[in-house]
Amino acid sequence: MKLTKAIVVIFTIAIIIYRIFGFDDSAPPKLVVYIVVDQMREDTMDRLGDLFTGGFKYLMDNGVYFSETRNAQAYTVTLSAHFSLATGVHPGREGLTGNYVYDREANQMFYPVTDTLSRILSSELEPMSYRNIKKPTIGDILKETDNQSKVFSVAGKDRTAVLMGGKHPDGVFWTNGGPEYVTSSYYMNAYPDWLIKFNKSRPLHKYFGTVWERLIPDEKLYLERCREDEYPPEATSSWDDSTTFPHKFPSYSEGEEPNYDLFWDFPWVDHVTIDLSELIIKEEQLGRDRHPDMLMVGISMTDGVGHRFGPFSQESMDLFLRLDMKLGEFFDFIDKEVGLENTLIVLTSDHGSAPMPEHSTAQGHTAGRFGKRYRIMKSVINTRLAEKWGEGEYIEKIANGSLFYDFDILAEKKVNLRDLNQDVIPILLEEEWVEKVYTREQLSSDEPLDYDGQLLKNQFHPKWSGDLFPVSKEYYVLRSSVGTTHGTPYDYDTHVPLYFAGISIHDRMLEDSVETVDIAPTIADILGIQLDGVDGRVLELGESN
Repeated sequence: MKLTKAIVVIFTIAIIIYRIFGFDDSAPPKLVVYIVVDQMREDTMDRLGDLFTGGFKYLMDNGVYFSETRNAQAYTVTLSAHFSLATGVHPGREGLTGNYVYDREANQMFYPVTDTLSRILSSELEPMSYRNIKKPTIGDILKETDNQSKVFSVAGKDRTAVLMGGKHPDGVFWTNGGPEYVTSSYYMNAYPDWLIKFNKSRPLHKYFGTVWERLIPDEKLYLERCREDEYPPEATSSWDDSTTFPHKFPSYSEGEEPNYDLFWDFPWVDHVTIDLSELIIKEEQLGRDRHPDMLMVGISMTDGVGHRFGPFSQESMDLFLRLDMKLGEFFDFIDKEVGLENTLIVLTSDHGSAPMPEHSTAQGHTAGRFGKRYRIMKSVINTRLAEKWGEGEYIEKIANGSLFYDFDILAEKKVNLRDLNQDVIPILLEEEWVEKVYTREQLSSDEPLDYDGQLLKNQFHPKWSGDLFPVSKEYYVLRSSVGTTHGTPYDYDTHVPLYFAGISIHDRMLEDSVETVDIAPTIADILGIQLDGVDGRVLELGESN
């Protein structure tokens, strides 16, 4: 009898210890690390996976991989994509139609994260914040649910850090072409001591005068997965006139002010961003108690390198190999400080990118560049319309992949919107690069739409969107002569990787069709919190849905 009571006591104590110290598989993670790699195509994992040995390797071996994840937007760009990643909501509902938004009344573009009521704490950079955006992020809901939880966001790009951080984070930091990581007075009145010390160490300074060589000396491994290094459509820059390895990072003379804008075409800012992420975890004691914390990490230079050299370049491949190593060190740090068994790691991308048109042509696709033609389209269309309706700027702006009519001119000329559409759409369809055109009426109605039309509708807003929406042909790129870009509904732009790893997750690949708006609701579900009014759904990390 005494033995039975002793066993019961021991068992009870074990349960108490189990609950207190967090060995309960049903308990939420102590830390969520949400990593978004800018301009990372899904096929990056397929092409380079056998070479990964670090962070990507860890995710491949230990994570749930949703191989059919897509950004459900037609104009795939950083700002609107990150909004959806952080909120689970399509950007059209917030009016985030692109990186910049056109204001008809003011007849000018504006940057949605600009905050004229704040200031940057340590520089003359333009202040940024989430002030003008209404929808709360997953981090906001976490802090509303548990006011002892901490939320931080850090990235190279300001819009990435701001969109992922939300309204009420504990800290949001970005560099955006400067020598240090900054924030605005919207978030705090003074930098933490640890950030002051970090910035004083001049973490980017050590890269001036260095050389970017291939990580793997054997170029054969690159040629098996990429095209040749010497490729004329790759872009040069004012500080690097070479399109081949090695790339020399400029140095500067004593007394000369270093130009930190140079970093956008090199991998190094992302490495320093990860260093800062480790510092935040350590100094802010993230993941140390039963109140879940979140750290958003934006990898930004992948976008700059991708635009300049293209997704099948040796430079892009080398960047991802280096990022893999750096992420491996980051995950090792998290394991030591918090424990990967206590951490949920989520990694995805905002969008992919198009191959260089010359590369696509060599692969047997009909491809081309339409940057030069795009720049004169407003003039071309207005000239044609003037022949019928009289002189006037009928098209006042082309922005975010859409045409904006000047409604004052239409009223003055007594031109019916439908009649004008009937004139403009055929002009657009004459263009070599135009596949089809959608109208404002189609996107604002309940009319059934095809896939591309639905993606456009996900970004449509009655006030901030245009009136006609031409969709370019596949493999046609909005660049004039060099480089590449994104911003279309095609798979190379929308198809992105998605991994969930850590805690009690076991490796598996799921081929369910999912969208990036599903990520935030899924993280919320794992944390045991509720995101209301979202467009995404909760993903099952076990069996196929």
